[in-house]
Amino acid sequence: MEITRLFLIKKFGEYYANADLYIPKDLEKREFAFVPLEQFPDFVMHRHMAFSSDHELKTYLRSNVPAHAYYSTAYYSNPSAEMEEKGWMGADLIFDIDADHLPKRSLKAAKIEVLKLVKILEEDFGVDERCVEIVFSGRRGYHVHIYDERFRSLGSAERREIVDYLTLNSLKNPESRQMKRIARCIAKYVENAIKDGRIERMLEKENEAMKTILKTNLKVIAEGDFSLLPKEVFDRAYNLCLSRLAVHVDPPVTADIKRLIRLPNSLHGKTGLKVTPIPLDEFEDFDPLRDAVVFGDEMVKVRILKRVRVRLKGEEFRLTPGKGKVPEYLAVFLICRGVALYGH
Repeated sequence: MEITRLFLIKKFGEYYANADLYIPKDLEKREFAFVPLEQFPDFVMHRHMAFSSDHELKTYLRSNVPAHAYYSTAYYSNPSAEMEEKGWMGADLIFDIDADHLPKRSLKAAKIEVLKLVKILEEDFGVDERCVEIVFSGRRGYHVHIYDERFRSLGSAERREIVDYLTLNSLKNPESRQMKRIARCIAKYVENAIKDGRIERMLEKENEAMKTILKTNLKVIAEGDFSLLPKEVFDRAYNLCLSRLAVHVDPPVTADIKRLIRLPNSLHGKTGLKVTPIPLDEFEDFDPLRDAVVFGDEMVKVRILKRVRVRLKGEEFRLTPGKGKVPEYLAVFLICRGVALYGH
């Protein structure tokens, strides 16, 4: 394991020596935390650290190569103190969308959720897109940072209300934009169900009169009047639309006003992929398994510990236990994932 650890320290160190490192806004008010590579594969966090300048942070990262690097979403008057003495001054609004928490567990599904989230934040909360930063987490999802000062002083309860609004857990106002979206979705569902014949199966019998009533009242339904809908039709349409329109964010992350979040442009110690900031206009074309890969193609000796299948940089690899050579970027990924060791 020691030679494997030294390989990772060398590769991560080369990255940090040349990388364009990310400097958070109001750096001197943030807490930082690091998990050192020297203890790989153990996860031991060193936190309550603070830096007074860009140079100081960069020097630390290059001298103490981390497996993981974090900074606080909160602003503190004394960020290096223990929690009760830090002096909380506010926090950025943060959303975490993790593929593992979605109905369809994929990075593609996570991208769809991010785009839904950004659209609602802009349309319903008046967030300027210049205040939005999307960051690939380095593993299975995305972080969305909102640098709008209107949200900075919100406590946990107010942030949970925002989550409830996004996840459709609280639909008290029939005039809300969310309810109007649901009504339009239900009307579209009913229209399509009439066209493709599903409506008969839901009504359990041919009912031309009901089909005619629904077809001629789609506009009324789209405006939020569901009184004409049979219960079996409404229930199915409503539940489908809730699932489709809700934004699947991780509630505890948003509610936590003292959260540590991964430092953009750092490396994720469980994958070796870059925690990548993505401009909004480039997000739809972003492929994390291509664009977050930072290591080279030089062939490296490894010992595969178990059968693995992975796609990186557009190539699919199917590996079985044993000795062999793989590209450097794949070697780092496999070692970080715990399924390979460096060398033979």
